[in-house]
Formats: sequence, structure tokens, C-alpha cells
Amino acid sequence: MAAATEKFGSLGFAETTVDSIASDASVAKGAVYHHFRNKDELFECVFERVSSDLAQSVASAVRTEGGPLESLMEAVKTYFRLCSDPAIARITLQDAPSVLGYERWRALDTAHFGGLVTGGLGFAMQAGALAPQPLEPLSKIVLAAIQAAALECAAHDDFDAAASTYVETLEGLLAGLARKY
Repeated sequence: MAAATEKFGSLGFAETTVDSIASDASVAKGAVYHHFRNKDELFECVFERVSSDLAQSVASAVRTEGGPLESLMEAVKTYFRLCSDPAIARITLQDAPSVLGYERWRALDTAHFGGLVTGGLGFAMQAGALAPQPLEPLSKIVLAAIQAAALECAAHDDFDAAASTYVETLEGLLAGLARKY
């Protein structure tokens, strides 16, 4: 898995071969095929691991001393900061939607990040920072906005430059949901 993650992250899916992964892992190519039917299945496992690690990093980076919307925005900023790593962006945002198919990518991405978004928004509503509203549709809308922004940033040569504008826009979107006192 480590060799596959490194290869997919540095070369991308198209340029990575099972032979090169096996060689880097110091195993026979047949050993790779013993665990994975094909390169696509191996890539999906790499994507799952990278996404899981990314979600855990985002969750652990959220501070609790700010308000609930500030904490949610901190999670969004952390996500974009971590996705600016070229290997993470290549695996999770550039290659995954086409290799896995957009619907499968979105479902897996939602499995990792949907709970974080729902939890953050739910906490903000419970704390009175957001007006009460149906949580599930709000969560899906906010997650879709974050996913779309991340995909757009990954399409740019300078992820960080693109992300600054999108993160600012997402911050405005979340601020617009804030309960006015």
C-alpha cells in the first residue's frame, strides 16, 4: 500500500504500473494481484486510505475554543491546506473522480467527510449559531460546495492560490448561514 500510495501520488494513476509498485514494494507482481484484482481496485484502496487519513487529520485539527462556525471553518481550511499537498490532491481530487467514476468517488468522499460536515453543522445548530433547519439537506449542500471547490482548486496549477479564493467564499457561505441575533 505504501509503494502504491507513493507511485499514485507522484506519477498519477495513468503513469503508474503494477510492475513499478511491486518493484518498489520488493514483492512479486503476482503478490500484488493476490490482494487486488487489478490496478483500479488497488487505487480504490489507496484512495480510501488517503481519504481516511485526511479526514482524521481534519477532525483532529479542529479546535474547540472558538465558536461552532469558527470550528467548522477551521476544518474547511485544514482540509484545503492538506489537499494542497500534490500527492494528496492527485490521488483524491485529480485521479479519483475519473478512475473510480464520479458517483463512486462522491460516495466514498461523502463517507469520509460527510459525517464531519453533518457533525459540525449539527453542533452549530445545537449551540444556536445556525438557525434551526433540516440538517441532512444542509449538510449535503455544504459538502457538495466543499467538494466542488476542492475539485476546481485541483484543476489549477497553483492549488493554494485557487484555494484562497474558494476558502474565502466558503467562509462567506457559512457566515451567511449564521443565526442573526
